[in-house]
Parts: sequence; structure tokens; C-alpha cells
Amino acid sequence: VFLIVIIAQAAITLFSLITLPVEFDASNRALIWLNQSGVTRGAEHEAATSALNWAAMTYVVSALAAVSTLLYYVMSFLGSRD
Repeated sequence: VFLIVIIAQAAITLFSLITLPVEFDASNRALIWLNQSGVTRGAEHEAATSALNWAAMTYVVSALAAVSTLLYYVMSFLGSRD
């Protein structure tokens, strides 16, 4: 059963790592749109830019969490094989 959990976590980790560039691209496209459309100006534009950058960073944290959880499960599995 534990091996099934490791395989499932590996799939989650892979998905998280594959979608990471897609999320960064989405934030970059949104920034380009904001710059070209003129919807935001001044301090509002800076705040929107910051929010989009931090939104992209949440996916980095999610990917790191997935990797660390996978490593934890693998290490636990290997350590319990005595």
C-alpha cells in the first residue's frame, strides 16, 4: 500500500513540475496584457505586477512541497525495509 502512495505522489510531483513553466508563462502573458492594455496605471499597475509575480511563486512552493513529500515517502519506505 505504501508503494502505491509513493507512485501516486510521484505522479503529483511530476504534474507539479511539468505545469510550473505553464504557470510562469500565464503570469508573463498577463503582465504583457496589463502593459499593453493600460487597464492599470501607476501604483495600481505595480501592485498588479507584484501580485502576478507572487501568484507564480505559489506554484514554485507547491512544486517544492511535492518534491519534499515524495522524498520523505521514499526515504520512509527505504528505511522501513529492515
